[in-house]
Amino acid sequence: MVVKTNGIVLNYIKYGDSSIIVRIFTEELGYGSFIVNSIRSQKSKKSIGYFQPFSILELILYVKESRDLQRVSDFKNHIPLVEIHQNFTKSSITLFLTEVLSKLLQSEQSANPDLYTFLSDSIQEFDALSSGVENFHLQFLLKIATHLGFAINEFETLFTSIDKMVPHAEGEHVLEKLILEPYGITLEANRLVRNEVIDMMLDYFHHHANLPRPKSLTVLRSVLN
Repeated sequence: MVVKTNGIVLNYIKYGDSSIIVRIFTEELGYGSFIVNSIRSQKSKKSIGYFQPFSILELILYVKESRDLQRVSDFKNHIPLVEIHQNFTKSSITLFLTEVLSKLLQSEQSANPDLYTFLSDSIQEFDALSSGVENFHLQFLLKIATHLGFAINEFETLFTSIDKMVPHAEGEHVLEKLILEPYGITLEANRLVRNEVIDMMLDYFHHHANLPRPKSLTVLRSVLN
């Protein structure tokens, strides 16, 4: 079966001598792993750069229900992005979020139009963002929780759910601002407060979605701090 759909690239691994296996969240099929044949070959007419994290592509997929691994037959850019792949801070945040999403979205193996639209719109806003970049991943996690069924509507939801010590007053203030404000908010928060906030949020996601500790968190902290 041939399926035409848009999709958001999460990450890929090398496969064989010249191919890759790429994890994509698609508009029509949800989350899946797909093989792209010969993309690493010198004879390939298209660049592997199409499959950078958070790239939004138009895809033609060849799908067989009897197979776990489907095939990308053709692809092209759907929405060109610039800043996400060229700005060092944004690319570091992108790597962190795509690692998180690769775990969170594994159960989303069917169409979820609302979730796809949220992800696509958020990525485009992130690419265009000129202020509050350092807070995007925090707001993104707060917002996506709503689409995954464990919304964080207020600070007490986060605190009581994970049964942790109450954070400093500044940390509580930061969280409440992040929950209420749109992307792009600027906050005066030092390194300790920012680390406290992300730790609490990751504990929350571990509790509700069994999310393991992201390996890229250490790199992200060094970049943002």
